[in-house]
Amino acid sequence: MVSGLAVEVGFGLYLGILAGIFPALVSFALGFGFKYLTGVSIPGLGVVVLAGGLAGISGGLLGLLEENVAQSTAGVAAILVVLMLSLWAHAQGDKLGASVPRQLTLSRLRSADFSTEFLERVDTYGQIKIEPLTVEDIEGYPPLSEETRQAIQASTWKFPVGLSVAELETKVAEKLTDAYSLADVTVSIDSEGLAEITAAPETAGLSRRIPTGKRAVSIRTLLPTGLAIGDQVTLALSNGTVSGTVVSAKTDGLAPTSETKQSTAVETDGGTDEEVAERPPQAPTTTGGHGSVTVALPPEEARRVVREDVAKLTVNSRGTNREYEALDVLEREDNQFQVVTISPGSPFDEIALEDAKFREKFGVAVLAVRRSTERLVAPPRSIRLAAGDELVITGTATAIESFREAAE
Repeated sequence: MVSGLAVEVGFGLYLGILAGIFPALVSFALGFGFKYLTGVSIPGLGVVVLAGGLAGISGGLLGLLEENVAQSTAGVAAILVVLMLSLWAHAQGDKLGASVPRQLTLSRLRSADFSTEFLERVDTYGQIKIEPLTVEDIEGYPPLSEETRQAIQASTWKFPVGLSVAELETKVAEKLTDAYSLADVTVSIDSEGLAEITAAPETAGLSRRIPTGKRAVSIRTLLPTGLAIGDQVTLALSNGTVSGTVVSAKTDGLAPTSETKQSTAVETDGGTDEEVAERPPQAPTTTGGHGSVTVALPPEEARRVVREDVAKLTVNSRGTNREYEALDVLEREDNQFQVVTISPGSPFDEIALEDAKFREKFGVAVLAVRRSTERLVAPPRSIRLAAGDELVITGTATAIESFREAAE
């Protein structure tokens, strides 16, 4: 009798595997699809019901539903095998759907589809250059000034080659907004890396520079040379003083100077004239003399200024940058600054900073440690160094060279 039961169970396992292949595949596909697309798992009861129905279809073809088989030990074993296979396949599909990264999004459907000729111009740093093709105005907004239009037309931008077209368009729009304070901008990049730009300038000027809760008020005064927007000043009135931030200033009869372009003609070996590199733009400043200044003040103080015809102006100091003083002291002693990377197998790999004794052995000091996950300025001496760490060090040229040889 025992041998007959074993034969029945074995026959049931055989039928269960044959009938359970199709329900298991369907359960796996549904489990993976629901988890990947919606993040939701199908309940186990639903899998059991579905597997039972599908097993009925495939099992009917194999004779599993015949009365003498379904009510036997072999039929019960076969049904159990089908359900177990389906539940296992569903669990595997659910697990795979949770682990596969969801990278196929609508924003990535427009991938970086550039022409072969354009991609051949990738520089040695793996970057592509985007250039403007046209610069147009946005309907309903004031037109761009000619200076802004020409500046945008003369600009170029470099980005990593792996970015998609949509990401490149977003980054170019962000750079334009930050550089030219645009109210709105739209960028479309073609397969040749040329950008069609439509942009609109900000419709507000002075009001953008006034902090919330304050008012701008103007008064005539004697302006010092070099006064710029953002300077902190104090106005001496007949009934006291008020202090605020400059939002506008102009000397009588003169526009504020802006050192946006300073070039000097130099004579080359061939006797031709060419211009040196342009200086970066600087904030507009006054030229000095009688004029008017606009200051952002609280409402009560603004009303006091309105009652005055003229006031004495004093520019307040905004303090000293101590970090520049520290660098000046270090450089005064013929120290230099270098970035040294710790190589694998270096004697400083997996060693605490206090045990390395860089100052005693090499005469250098570690100012910062840069890692892929963090940057530590004035790192604690207990920190453990590792291969790949970039050390910002200071010391004499000889000391830095000896340290570099030991670290790399």
